[in-house]
Amino acid sequence: MTPRSRRRAPSFYERALDAADRAAFDEARDLDGLDDEVALLRLQVRRLLEDESHDPRVLQGGVRLLIQALVARHRLSGDQADSLGEAAANLLEEFGAIFAAGSEAGRG
Repeated sequence: MTPRSRRRAPSFYERALDAADRAAFDEARDLDGLDDEVALLRLQVRRLLEDESHDPRVLQGGVRLLIQALVARHRLSGDQADSLGEAAANLLEEFGAIFAAGSEAGRG
């Protein structure tokens, strides 16, 4: 039996997964980069923005995760990461003001 054909012991995470999830986990393990994760985070942030009843803290957390993924993907310097974080915070404040104005107009 060659080392490749030997069955390896399940990893810490694999032991908690059922057979279908283990297969998906193996597929996910083969991926390189963060492009899919960034795209998924962007989709989730967009859905939160479209949902008028979203929790602002959840939106803030989603944007924070998105920024962290982008920082990791691009390996931004500390100053670049700070600038990106500030820009995202400003954007969130603007979205909050737009949604607040829209909610008030809808009540009137």
